[in-house]
Amino acid sequence: MSTTVTSSLYQNLYPVLVDLHTHSISSGHGSTDTINDIARTAANAGLQILGISEHGPATSGSVKASYFRSLKLANRKRFHVSLLYGVELNIINTSGDVDLEDEVLSSLDYAIISIHPPTLTPNFYHDLTDTYTLAMNHPKVKFLGHIDDARFPVNFERLLNVAKEKGVYPEINNGSLMPDAYRVNGPENCRKILNICKEIELPVLLSSDSHGKKNVGNMQYIYPLLDECNFPPHLILNSYPEEIQRILSL
Repeated sequence: MSTTVTSSLYQNLYPVLVDLHTHSISSGHGSTDTINDIARTAANAGLQILGISEHGPATSGSVKASYFRSLKLANRKRFHVSLLYGVELNIINTSGDVDLEDEVLSSLDYAIISIHPPTLTPNFYHDLTDTYTLAMNHPKVKFLGHIDDARFPVNFERLLNVAKEKGVYPEINNGSLMPDAYRVNGPENCRKILNICKEIELPVLLSSDSHGKKNVGNMQYIYPLLDECNFPPHLILNSYPEEIQRILSL
């Protein structure tokens, strides 16, 4: 069965009403699309909630702390879509420190914690589970970003059990599963994450990780894995906007 057909079949089973991992022109990476461009695409895709999560300042070409401070003035509704403003934080060392200070981070709706090169060196560490665990301590951290990347290994079972205790949720990242993905072992590790989450009843967040408007709300490469793992629809956060709001205390 082709990815397109599978996507069509499973969009009804796993409706995506929320996409919290998206980036505008402000994150760099070659995109020229504004938040308005992304919100218009989100509306056309049937999203109810759109999250803008620009990369933290440690990412080359991304915004500085002053940008995140100004988000309190940004529109909360665009094209009939509710807007949330977060950040994709960089974990900057093995002590779990991140690249926004508490004062700025506390003003945002949510944070995704991720590891990107060159902030940490790919294929250098044996196990970064404790690093992620330490980074989860800030109350605004609600999601684990692309922990599937084998260049930054973790013990999935241990990390996901700690995440459940802390009320933090792993994402399944569509970008990690694309044919041209630069992350390593995405499909294999996403299967492991899904199977563990299914076993321990930990909901997951499906993420487009769209840089610009092109892939907003697009989870086409995730659907086959959900099918393969027989993943329970009630554990897909994107289908439940009210649950997202509860998790984020909105």
